[in-house]
Amino acid sequence: MLSDKFIQDDFTDNENLSKQITRLEELSISMTKLIENGNPHKISHLEKIRQKILKDIIKNKKPITKNLQPKVSNIINLNNNMIEEVKKAKTKTLGEIKKKISFYKSYSNS
Repeated sequence: MLSDKFIQDDFTDNENLSKQITRLEELSISMTKLIENGNPHKISHLEKIRQKILKDIIKNKKPITKNLQPKVSNIINLNNNMIEEVKKAKTKTLGEIKKKISFYKSYSNS
C-alpha cells in the first residue's frame, strides 16, 4: 500500500538520524579521549567526519525525537569538555613556549 511506503520511509529516515547521532556521539567520545591522553593534534580527521555528519543532519532538517535527545545532550556535553581540554592544552603549550623563549633570551644576553 502507498501509505505503508511513506511510513516505512519515515522510519528509515529516523533510523538514519539515529545512526548519525550515535556516530556523532562515538566520534565525540573518541575525540575527548584523544584530548585527555594528550593527543589533541590527532583529532583533525575525526573533526572533519563529525562536521560532515552534522551538515547532513542539518541539510535533512529532520526533527530529533525524544529518545535521541539524551544522546544529543551527551554530544553537547562532550563538546564542551573537549573545548575546555583544548583550552587547557593550548595554555600549557603556550606557557612552555614562553618559558623556552625566556630561557633563550636570558642565555643570549649573558
